[in-house]
Parts: sequence; structure tokens; C-alpha cells
Amino acid sequence: MGTNSDRVYEDLIARGKSVTTAKYWRCDVRRFEACCGVKGSYDRTDVIKFLTRLREDGLSQNSINTKLRPIKLLCQIQNWNGDGVFPRLSMPRVRASDISRPILSCEQVGELITRARESCSERELAFLAAATTYGLRRGEVGALVVDDGHVKVDTLKGGVVTTHLMPAKIKAYMANYRGTKDERWLTRIFQHIINKVKLDLDDGYGWHAIRRSLVTELVLREVSLLNIIRFMRWSDASAKGELGMLVIYAKKEQAKVDESIFKVHPFLPFWSEGSLTDSAVGVECL
Repeated sequence: MGTNSDRVYEDLIARGKSVTTAKYWRCDVRRFEACCGVKGSYDRTDVIKFLTRLREDGLSQNSINTKLRPIKLLCQIQNWNGDGVFPRLSMPRVRASDISRPILSCEQVGELITRARESCSERELAFLAAATTYGLRRGEVGALVVDDGHVKVDTLKGGVVTTHLMPAKIKAYMANYRGTKDERWLTRIFQHIINKVKLDLDDGYGWHAIRRSLVTELVLREVSLLNIIRFMRWSDASAKGELGMLVIYAKKEQAKVDESIFKVHPFLPFWSEGSLTDSAVGVECL
């Protein structure tokens, strides 16, 4: 365990940040250490090396900026160059219109599941079943705790751990779940699945494209916005205006939220037992 990542973790906890957020930042520092080594101090050359790795991994500028925040805190803690000032870098400014947010259509997700059931490994199917059911972020895909009837999801975004019900349609697939902390490997697994099912997608698609698709379909099905927020594990602080007050006062009963969502879930029918043709029967993509 790297001492630098632990110091960042402890610094955040001491400031009153959540354990989940501290763990997330610690993971980013460990990734930095894996790239540049464990040192008592770093310099601009190290940061450039790390930036190169992030760009090779295909991260967007917005994601790169997020990954650099823990490294900037490490710079302050270690007091780089005696002043704790992060190396000056010429970084492109990110506008909202520049951020690419690839999304799969309902039809594409259904096609992905149907073909995957014919061609993918048991572990790949477990990842895909979890992602299409719960709309997982990449880091969440590999960090689940699975038991006989529940799936625990650590959001890694500052929220609490959410315990979801496991619908019967995916239980057989989730029995083969084995997690991983390697997010780069999870990115490759998504690409392996896409290649196996021969789904024609442009660059930039990943697990989050499924998450966006699920949210979109739930909105089109006129699902309660409060239920969507809680099923997708967004923090209560993300809700604005009158909806924010509703989040504060409404009691959270995750099991009831899950049961309500599963009744209209756009992708669960594709995981039904029986033939692949039968699995798509009754599915209406809005």
C-alpha cells in the first residue's frame, strides 16, 4: 500500500470528507504511483508522464481534470519544490458543448445483451448484466458485493453504499461475478464485449453509455424523478429546487424503489430465461 495514497486519504478524512470520496481519491493517487513510482516528491516530468497515460487511455479532458485533483492535493501535502505549487500546465479549457457524452439507444442495448448471451464469457455476462440492470459507472462495475438476493454498489462519488434487490432474471448471470479494481481492464472488457457482439460503435463508448441510456429510457417511461435519482445512486445534494426539498423529506426505501423500477425496466426483459428470440418479446423501446 503506497504511503502517498494513504496520506491523501487521511487528509481528506481529517477535513471531514466522506470515506467514499477519500477512497476514490486514494485510488487515483495509487494510479499515479503505479505510473510514476512511489516518491517523496514529484515534478512536472512525472505529471506529464501521468497525463500521457490518461490520454492514451482515451479519457476526456473533463475526466483528466478530475483525475488531477488528488495529485494537486498530494503536491500540497508533500510540498513539491518547497512551495507546494502544482506544476504549470497548458490545458485546454473545457466548455459544456465540448464534452462528448456517448449514449446507446434502447435498441442497441437490447441487441448488445441478446448477442452477448451467445458469444461472451460468464464473467463478461455478469459485468454486462449488472451494468444494464443498475446503470453502473465504470468503477462500480468492478466493485460490487454480490450475495444471494442483493447487490451492494459503492458509488465512489461521495454517496453512501446502496443495497439493491437482485431481479430473478439476472441471478444466474450474477452467480459468476468476480470483481476487479483495475479500471483500465474494465474499459478493455467493454471493448472486448463490443467486438464479440460486432456492434458498430464509434470511439468513446464505454460503460457510462449504458447508464445514460437507462436514465433516458426511465424518463421516457415517466418514472418518478425521485425514484430515478435514488435508483441511479445520485447524491441527495445533486437534486435542485423543490425536488431537492422532496429528497430531504421523503423517506428512502430502496427495496420499494427497486421494485418500482424493475416493473418498467427497459433492459431486464432481454435477460429472460428461454431462447434469445423469446428474451426480446414484449420489449418496447420508447
